[in-house]
Amino acid sequence: MQKIGRNEPCPCGSGKKYKKCCLAKEQGNAIRLRDESTVAKTALDWLSSLYPDSVRTAVQTGLFTGLKKAEKQMLDELAPEKKELLTINIGEWLLTDAKIAVQDDVKSVRALLLGQDGPSLSDVGRSWLTALGKRSLCLYEVHQVKPGVGILLKDLLFSESPDVWVTESKLSRSLVLWDIFGARLVQNEGEYKLSGAVYPFLREEANTCKAKILRKMKGLDPSSESVRETCCGVITTEWLRSLVISHSADSAEGTVSDQLIDLSSDSFEKWAEEPLDALGSRSPRNALKTAAGRRAVVELLKTFENQNSHHVRLFGGEAFAFEPLWDLLGLKRDGE
Repeated sequence: MQKIGRNEPCPCGSGKKYKKCCLAKEQGNAIRLRDESTVAKTALDWLSSLYPDSVRTAVQTGLFTGLKKAEKQMLDELAPEKKELLTINIGEWLLTDAKIAVQDDVKSVRALLLGQDGPSLSDVGRSWLTALGKRSLCLYEVHQVKPGVGILLKDLLFSESPDVWVTESKLSRSLVLWDIFGARLVQNEGEYKLSGAVYPFLREEANTCKAKILRKMKGLDPSSESVRETCCGVITTEWLRSLVISHSADSAEGTVSDQLIDLSSDSFEKWAEEPLDALGSRSPRNALKTAAGRRAVVELLKTFENQNSHHVRLFGGEAFAFEPLWDLLGLKRDGE
């Protein structure tokens, strides 16, 4: 990218010189991004240097508490890319939700980091760390993807929340429609961004995770600490367990692909009237007569479309057009 001279016209089109217009703002953004990218390491280094034993204990008895002994041991055998993701997620959990033993007391790591005896942080770094801890870990479904630009996310745990556009250049290149993952959103400068830690799920795993959380949340104040702890605890445990369980991913994809081939070769009408094992031997049309059946049909279509999109992204080819099938069944494509 060509460097803009200080005395050249500002590229924003204001008519002012670059130095009198956007230069200061862009320099400020660069400093902010630098501080945001280093604050996590600064905070974790400080934490580990002062409380190494407490940190290790917190991870084992806090983050890993829902795992069996054998599952914990299997975490050491993960592939390098999964170990890297695990390390990132452990670090962010420590910064946002962990509590550690300090002398004869148990204290929130967030309180320690942001307290007067905490590490030396820039104003930007402190602001970012504060924003990071404000929102609970949550489950999000991808409703729109613009690779390299961002993603539109639906909150699956708090249905009244509006969809959120998240500026995200890297992850948006690998996500497809109907993906589900756990994440924290950070609001900064009027826009939402992903915090850094991501908890990817297969759709079946995600729906199991969602059901567990909603059962535990029933009757609780959505803004309570109990709900925050429930969301964090269930999402992290289910995701950790998914790391160590051997998934027959190739087999699962083949099953979906075979059904898609049958679907594309026959008429939509025939498929809509055909009994399906996934719908309890009911046809899609019959299943739509009940609320539970309707949800099952929507989930089936989302799973088909999601699997097909991932297949095309990885191996190429032409994506199957699902829109006519949603229309035929009288369903909105957003699943509502």
